[in-house]
Amino acid sequence: MSNDMLLVEGQSKGSRLRKIWFVVVLFLILVIGVIVLYYLFNKDLNFETYKTVVGKTTENSLGSLTLNEVIVDDNQILLNATFKPENDTHFDYQIFFFPQVLINGKEFTVRNGGQSIAQSDKTYTIYSSVKLSELPKDETLNLDIRYNDWNGKKAIDEPWNFQVEASQKQLQNDRNVFSVKKKLKLIDGQQITIDRVVSTPISTTIYFHSDTALLNNTIQFNIQSTSGELWRLNAAYPLNEDNTKWGVRLDALYLTEKTYHLIPIATDGNELGSKIKMTKK
Repeated sequence: MSNDMLLVEGQSKGSRLRKIWFVVVLFLILVIGVIVLYYLFNKDLNFETYKTVVGKTTENSLGSLTLNEVIVDDNQILLNATFKPENDTHFDYQIFFFPQVLINGKEFTVRNGGQSIAQSDKTYTIYSSVKLSELPKDETLNLDIRYNDWNGKKAIDEPWNFQVEASQKQLQNDRNVFSVKKKLKLIDGQQITIDRVVSTPISTTIYFHSDTALLNNTIQFNIQSTSGELWRLNAAYPLNEDNTKWGVRLDALYLTEKTYHLIPIATDGNELGSKIKMTKK
């Protein structure tokens, strides 16, 4: 495993000293995760329309943090920051910030992930992915971004705070929604309803729900194009505290055709039913 980067994701409801779900991943998965965030923020690629450039710096006793850019995605906020620790502050690629993001004054965060990448001994790029239960439909969102969590272990006494106005107008115009509305029985007998698939130039997300809490979420999905191209979505996360609403997302996948097929599968790869046709609204 590389000695200057590490990927971690954590659940972020509740206390700022919330429990972190450390994800053990293979090196290949780790590299893909780093590439995806780099891909989204790379200025040579055509994502400028969806970015809000910030370029603001705040300081505290731990060091200075510059919030470079913000991307608003479908029920997701992506952040790119640069951290320069003070000389007496121990920091390396295994330490993470889990920012709290209030949107129009409200908390919607359900999961928080991040990467710390060393650019030099005293400069680190901090990528953050904040997944949300929902997102207001306003074209312009008022974001209150608070870097107030140190590695999921302690609160930061003097958080780095940023107030940002971010537009999602272009994203709303370019978003494709596929209606599904299909009930499905899982291998353990539980039943879910696949509601919709939402695809943007940033990511594609499948949304589904159940009448009761899912005790064993063993479902994954393949999306297949009419030409036979296949994409696997396999990291479902809860959208509410009752574990009845779920999302499963794949970054850097944009579905632009009229129709696709959705294939529910178990973790062992076995299909859980026939292909489900999904059509763009």
